[in-house]
Amino acid sequence: MLFHTPTFLAFFLLFLACYLPLRKREAGVWVIILFSNIFYGWWNWKFLWLLWATILVDYTLGRLLGKVQSPGLRRALVGASVATNLGFLGFFKYYNFFIATITSAGMAGAGSWHIADITLPVGISFYVFQSMSYTINVYRRHQEPIRSLPHFAAFVCYFPQLVAGPIERLGHLLPQILKPAPITPDRITSAAFLFCLGFFRKALADTFAAFVDPVFANVGAAAPAEVVFAVLGFGLQIYLDFTGYVDMARGVSRMIGIELMINFNAPYLSTSPREFWHRWHISLSQWLRDYLYISLGGNRHGLPRHLANLMITMLLGGLWHGAGLNFIVWGGLHGTYLVANTLWDRWRPPGERRALHGPRAWAVTGLSWLGTWLAVNYAWLYFRAHTFETAMVANRKIADWLLHPAIPAIAPGLALIVMVVAAMEFIVRFTPDSGRLDMMELTWPRAIVRGTVAGAFFVAGFILLVGVPTQQFIYFQF
Repeated sequence: MLFHTPTFLAFFLLFLACYLPLRKREAGVWVIILFSNIFYGWWNWKFLWLLWATILVDYTLGRLLGKVQSPGLRRALVGASVATNLGFLGFFKYYNFFIATITSAGMAGAGSWHIADITLPVGISFYVFQSMSYTINVYRRHQEPIRSLPHFAAFVCYFPQLVAGPIERLGHLLPQILKPAPITPDRITSAAFLFCLGFFRKALADTFAAFVDPVFANVGAAAPAEVVFAVLGFGLQIYLDFTGYVDMARGVSRMIGIELMINFNAPYLSTSPREFWHRWHISLSQWLRDYLYISLGGNRHGLPRHLANLMITMLLGGLWHGAGLNFIVWGGLHGTYLVANTLWDRWRPPGERRALHGPRAWAVTGLSWLGTWLAVNYAWLYFRAHTFETAMVANRKIADWLLHPAIPAIAPGLALIVMVVAAMEFIVRFTPDSGRLDMMELTWPRAIVRGTVAGAFFVAGFILLVGVPTQQFIYFQF
């Protein structure tokens, strides 16, 4: 069930009819659980058992962690949570990749263990990480155990962010589910604005897909210039697609008085790899930092260990996205970028950047941005390519283009979209939250402006999508 379809509109209107009279009561929690299960089951109801297995396991282990004081037993309980969650994730997402790996390594008979019809449950990486964060926080005594199973279930399966994030923390989301904010004209209009903005972003993403997908479907037959522009185009496609989903999710949630976290903050205006990961998929970046990087030791045990922890974190972050050598390379590239960023910061004299001013400062900032942008977009090649071999073919095409550069005919159209996206990014990056159009206190003039801009986003998105087959969001496969 996609946000930008008539099916979801009917679903949401029915949800509102049932939820609004009960939103301040305990029954409102049950309405959220019921409709979240309908929402998730719309893709494949057979995987509802997996969602509920995750909920029941972590709820039970969380309650036990609240009663047990023995350090050894507490470690065993949180270990059971991590093992169960990663076991679910590992089987559905990585089993066949593991079998293929040991088969290629020469293990006799391993090929017969391959299971041809494993279906990846939609959103499994998101709700598993969200649920697992709860038990880890209870183990660390950062979170009190939740007594109510319905409350915990509503937190894990809350439908606006269930299948593609943001990956919320219980302390942020559950209090809002239990006591949603008042529904005011300001909240309704800002929610509509967010939803229409997300709809427009999704339309732009699908416009890029019309060019990018055919190129990656047959990289060998594509011209070198087409491959280069398809790689750059995919960098914007995945960003627009993902931010489109998140904006629509935030709009839907804000409509009923629940505020989801901001998951992106103009990442393509970053001037370093570290800044990029502070601005891109923020909920995943924070999850990897808090539950993996810090658990490995972070930067507390000397420079070599610090660099190793960065690399391990990004390699596993790559595997989180998908099973394949190409995703490992993608994570490894970003790990390499962060290691280089760390070494550069160590080598550079303190305060050097702050001492720059005038044209020199602009030049350094511009070069830092360009280098970051090129590095991030090159890494997207491995993310988008179906296999590592496809990525190698694309690399040869890129090398050919560097020797004989050319501009494909579609470039002006892509440049126009880039200009539109860049304008939106500059507004987000350089305007404080209190001044953003979707966050301003409502007055009649602002209501008219907000409604006009939202309507323009919706109409533009509708025009771009009319007659085009509806595409799922890219991150649904993760």
